[in-house]
Amino acid sequence: MRVLVTRPRFDAARTAEKLAALGHEALIDPVIEIEPLPFDAAVSGVSALVFTSANAVRVAAAQGTLKQVPVFAVGERTAEVAGESGFAIAGVAAGDVSSLGELIAAKLPPGQQALHLAGEDRAGDLPNFLSRNGIVVETRIIYRARASENLRPETVGALKAGRIGAVLHYSERSAANFVRLVEKAALSEFARKTRHYCISPAAASPLASLGAQVTAATAPSEAALLDLLER
Repeated sequence: MRVLVTRPRFDAARTAEKLAALGHEALIDPVIEIEPLPFDAAVSGVSALVFTSANAVRVAAAQGTLKQVPVFAVGERTAEVAGESGFAIAGVAAGDVSSLGELIAAKLPPGQQALHLAGEDRAGDLPNFLSRNGIVVETRIIYRARASENLRPETVGALKAGRIGAVLHYSERSAANFVRLVEKAALSEFARKTRHYCISPAAASPLASLGAQVTAATAPSEAALLDLLER
């Protein structure tokens, strides 16, 4: 089956490899691209770094001084990228901000300071959650997710020809931009004819306006998302 992968290019390439191993063909068309931003990499007084996305890890990895500080990751994928980038992993949460906050509160004593390196758009209120446990969290914005302005011609042609069996969606924002681009290209009728698999109910919500067949993964992980293809 040909599967449209809508995530940013670096992650999309890894997803394409996993799809190939499952016997599927990937068509990559990032509807969101990652743009690094300048940021202060000072870590004086910081007991832990917090990453809620693999994209933040990749941007932060360019600053070697950050790798002296242990890392809490929101989920397995973010932890995997952090480990590959040379960071020391202090803990891995279950893939959502709530479990991440609980993990950090259990591991760090009150009075400690954590540094959350994040994108402009982020879910949950980690600083507020941890402040109730006596942990100070500073958030520094180190990248933005820039919405693409058009679908690739190959994607347009494949949708019109009915040659896309499924579309993978990895975030609420990317799903919303996919819907916008489909409508912009007058492809809503064709997008309704394929299946849409989403990493979470939140990612699935923007697709309701399409009236397509939409299924959310049982857990916020790529493994759970790809498992939907095998059902």
